[in-house]
Amino acid sequence: MLQEITLYPDKHGCVHDLLEECKKTVTLSENGSGKLRLLEIVSYKIIGIRQEDELLECLNSATSRTYRIEEVPLDQVEMDKDQEMLVPVAHFHKEVFGTFGIPFLLRMCQDEPFREVARRIQMMFNVPDKEFEKFKFTIVMMGRPQYIKEDEYIVDLKDFEPQPGKDNASLVSKCTFSELPSTLRGPSCLAFVGEYLGGMVQTRPWLGLDHFNKAPKRSRYPYLEKAIKIHN
Repeated sequence: MLQEITLYPDKHGCVHDLLEECKKTVTLSENGSGKLRLLEIVSYKIIGIRQEDELLECLNSATSRTYRIEEVPLDQVEMDKDQEMLVPVAHFHKEVFGTFGIPFLLRMCQDEPFREVARRIQMMFNVPDKEFEKFKFTIVMMGRPQYIKEDEYIVDLKDFEPQPGKDNASLVSKCTFSELPSTLRGPSCLAFVGEYLGGMVQTRPWLGLDHFNKAPKRSRYPYLEKAIKIHN
């Protein structure tokens, strides 16, 4: 279920405090993991998971970015970092810059036949076979889609690793504090300036689901999704 909630965490707190405050407001899945995470989203694409020790004052409050709290799926709680990866997935139709809907993270394994990945996605959204046959899959790198054939592609996690992009240090050196959001000017936030600037360029590949936008009124995503308003 997707809904908006309002939270009032300590303005001097961190992401962990925000998640604990959220637990007081929502009802978690009876057989779920009981663990929450904070996702940062830009243009219907997940660009990162915010660390629990990150200060709330360092979160970018730009209107182009939103944050979502969700319960971590059971299959993503314990992962083999050498053989598994959380891959960001987004929806689009024909044009990769026209993303829509609710993006999500998907656990993918090295050398896994992609047809198994596709089957899991179909089950996740309960898409009928005839409709799912129209879905196309692509690895989007630097805004360029590379379509894959689900019956032939074998997952190579290197395809989803961050790609070389603009050098953050170079960007920081060319930027004055007046050009940064006020939330990033404090001394406790300097470590995140490079991340903020580098985030202007999407350098990490993501899995694209190319299909018609039916604009469902309600999400069919199987675990907790919350749009949040943070007041401190």
